[in-house]
Amino acid sequence: MTDQLSEKQRRYSPLAIVAFCMGLVPLLYVSAGLAELAPLLSQVLISAPSLGVGAVAVGVVGLKQIKTTGQRGRGLAIAGCVAGAAVLAILAYFVVVLRVVGVSPASCGPPDPCW
Repeated sequence: MTDQLSEKQRRYSPLAIVAFCMGLVPLLYVSAGLAELAPLLSQVLISAPSLGVGAVAVGVVGLKQIKTTGQRGRGLAIAGCVAGAAVLAILAYFVVVLRVVGVSPASCGPPDPCW
């Protein structure tokens, strides 16, 4: 049945779209948070790695689904995997740098409002 459908008629894989969004959102948030390290550490250390791992996992499952069903979205699934892996790499880099420098995440709190 998939052979009879034209390229425009085939639907995008929902898993590929989800993988792309799961990888892109934390990647944009992490790259926007590079200017201020304290908010990055306090708000992202839980959600970004889980979204990064989820993006890679959903992207791999999406690629397998695309291969078997003939759906579109192979590039979206690959981009989701790459973006999820990039988020994990950036956060791992920050953890290593902060360990070498000696700054603990607990000391990187919000700035004092009474200055």
